[in-house]
Parts: sequence; structure tokens; C-alpha cells
Amino acid sequence: MIIKKSDFLKSASSIGGLPDNGFPEFAFIGRSNVGKSSLMNMLLDRKGLVKTSKKPGKTVLLNFFSVNDSFFFVDLPGYGFASRPRGEQELWRKLIEEYLIKRETLVNIFLLIDARHGIMKIDEQMMEFLNYYRLSYTIVFTKIDKLNKNEASVIKFKNKGCFTASAVTGAGKEELLDFVEKNINAQKVEQ
Repeated sequence: MIIKKSDFLKSASSIGGLPDNGFPEFAFIGRSNVGKSSLMNMLLDRKGLVKTSKKPGKTVLLNFFSVNDSFFFVDLPGYGFASRPRGEQELWRKLIEEYLIKRETLVNIFLLIDARHGIMKIDEQMMEFLNYYRLSYTIVFTKIDKLNKNEASVIKFKNKGCFTASAVTGAGKEELLDFVEKNINAQKVEQ
């Protein structure tokens, strides 16, 4: 898949504020500072389109990015550490859960895991949630460039069916975009 056009569409703080044009959606979720925004910028080939920060907890809304005027990438708030009040974090959690469970146009969730740390307890809890609601998700190990070749090989060997990616080197870009394209095409056949 070639990304010809990508733009920020809108941020939503409630389910009522979501786009209603029926485009397929691919959501990105992971622990705070897992590299969500950087990965999305790499996939969209637009440095700075998705806002990045060194400080955890900067994404606080559901951010929609229109891609090729035919589908959305959705940047979800990170889970885990965030320098925000607990009450605010609870509102995010409810918003994310409601979006993931009820959104009919949601095709797939990219669950991002920092390759340096592997799957942590909080990631396992997210997987349990996604499995419980039978939501379609795909694990992407980010920051693969931070590992040596042997460590990267072990991640790939132990996690068959998962993707590895690096926003720095562009590794995994073609595979992830091909995955998106296949899912969009499969959805068109079903309709």
C-alpha cells in the first residue's frame, strides 16, 4: 500500500464526537512512551503529523488521521504511567474501552509493545481485555532498532504472527501497510 495523503481529521473526547462516515479504522494502543506516535508518523510518511512527546501521557483524546481519504488511523491514549490526575486517567480508560467495544468501523487494533521490555503485566491485562471482548488485534514490537541482531531475532522467533517495527529505520513499514491493505480489501469483500 502506498500512502498518498494523510491528514489530521479531529480529536474526540467522547463517543458522540467520533467521525460518522463509515471509513474503516485501525487503532494504535500501547503503554505510555511505547512509540505510538512515532510509529504512526513513520507509516504515514509525515514527520510531526502525529504529535510525539518524551513525557508519558501526552495523548489524552482519540485522535483521528484520515489516510488516502479512505480509512482512519486512530491514536489512542497510552496506558500505564501518565503524569495526569487519577480521575482524568479513569475518564480515558472508560473512553478507550467504550470505543474499542462499541465501534463498528474498527477493523483492527495494533497493540504496541516496546521490544526492549517485552510483554509486561499491563500489556497482558490489555490482551485479556481484548480477548474477552473478542476484538481483533495485532501485536507490534516497536523500537526494534534498539536491540542487537540476536535479540531482534529472538523476538521474531518467539512471537510468530507479530510484527516488528522501528520508527527510526522504517523497519516493518511495508509489512504493516500490506496488513492494513489486506484487511481493508477483506472488509470490502464481506460487504
